[in-house]
Amino acid sequence: MGRRGLGKRGRLALASLLPWSVAMMAAGVGSLEKTFETGRYPRISVTNLTGRVVVRGWDKAQVHAVYSTVSPRVEVDTEVLSHTGAVDKIHFTTHVLDPLVPASEQTADYTLEVPVGASLEIGNPQGRVQIDNLQADATVESVGGDISVTDYSGHLTARSMGGNIEIIRPSGHVEADTITGNLHFVSPTTTHLRATTTSGRILYEGDFTGGGDYRLSAYSGDMDIICPAAASFELNAKTVHGKVQNALPIVPRRRPASPMSSANSLLGTRNTGEATVELRSFKGTIRIRPQ
Repeated sequence: MGRRGLGKRGRLALASLLPWSVAMMAAGVGSLEKTFETGRYPRISVTNLTGRVVVRGWDKAQVHAVYSTVSPRVEVDTEVLSHTGAVDKIHFTTHVLDPLVPASEQTADYTLEVPVGASLEIGNPQGRVQIDNLQADATVESVGGDISVTDYSGHLTARSMGGNIEIIRPSGHVEADTITGNLHFVSPTTTHLRATTTSGRILYEGDFTGGGDYRLSAYSGDMDIICPAAASFELNAKTVHGKVQNALPIVPRRRPASPMSSANSLLGTRNTGEATVELRSFKGTIRIRPQ
């Protein structure tokens, strides 16, 4: 039907609906977009089931959220708390409205832009979590999903049972744990790092900050430490049934005590020993080499 068939009243009605239709098409079917006025340090939490959660820090005192679902039987609930006019806390929760919804249709994806000083709590059992450019505390937990964090300067706790965890250029306090997943650290400047995996691999690429304390542990997975020749640290590396392979000049502090041998234990100083590095494995191989 053409414009003539609509008549004046019909054309006005169509014009009033058009912006809403364009907005929905831009966001995608089942998608919503919201903006919340906040202070500089809001608390943001996301409780999801499966899907992608992306959080990026920006300089605005606002939270801009875009979230989408693949099924009309799945919804996102938003709870907002405010004590001073600006929003202090926002909680996003994914709900399945029908218990018969198959797992493949329970997906909800989130993209959040938040103040760089926002603190985070994210639970996303079966989906990927990506966090970029934030400065406050964050706790991220998953079961099978991967976790990726870039340029984080707060206290970060990341846990996943089967997913991989990658942390790039952290400068705060870092704790990372996984059971079967791998751990990857790139160019950290943090002074406190704890990392544990059971069967996954640990890869550390970067320097150790003076005065820093780094403790990495794996049960059966291998561990690779790749650091610059100028790195300065006190090393305590031990594996029970594996091997320690070192390609850096290190001054030994003492002979390893029995039953450890030089093949599976190394204690010594690299350069002036400004950082403390402790590496532990039960039956994996620990490799230390220059960049």
